[in-house]
Amino acid sequence: MAYSPLRQLRNIEHEKTTSKILRESVQVLAFSCIISTFGGIGLELVRDKLLLFIPFLILVPAMNEMVGGFGAIVTSKFTTALFTKQIKRERVWTSPFVQSLFTSTMAAAIITALYMGGVAYLLAFIKGFPFSVPLFVNVIGVSLLATIMLVTIIFLVSIIGGLYVHKKGHDPDNYLIPIATGIADLGSMLVLAGVLVWLF
Repeated sequence: MAYSPLRQLRNIEHEKTTSKILRESVQVLAFSCIISTFGGIGLELVRDKLLLFIPFLILVPAMNEMVGGFGAIVTSKFTTALFTKQIKRERVWTSPFVQSLFTSTMAAAIITALYMGGVAYLLAFIKGFPFSVPLFVNVIGVSLLATIMLVTIIFLVSIIGGLYVHKKGHDPDNYLIPIATGIADLGSMLVLAGVLVWLF
């Protein structure tokens, strides 16, 4: 019988594991899209101000990607530790693994936030945005504060959500990585929208 990619795809779709992943993923991806949409609405309300302040315009997509990436890392590492029994459910918050994961994630996030803020302002300056020490400090401060807040929230969501989903017998990765990405989108957009309203 000749090889048929379409027939192979249909066979895969009927596999129990594949159908379960697809079923779970569609639901959580829809929820994640809804979360991200609210963030987009927040930015739309301050679109004119955002276009005037180029450093934040550059910072938004970078921050979304960075925070979402940290959410995926935390979720995958915590889930792996949970399934390999490196963590006891009743002692999660005092676990050396979880504490080390939080410390290393936050340290990397802070360094990345400082770098992103500086590069965003540098690129804006190259494009003709005027240099001002107070504005530069504001950009760095907002990048740093927003990153610390969002990474902390994502870390808590990943741990608490991971424990809940694991208890229900599901794979936390299928649920929490898309949700973490959606929270990163919503949080970074809302924080930057709020800052723009405050600055202008």
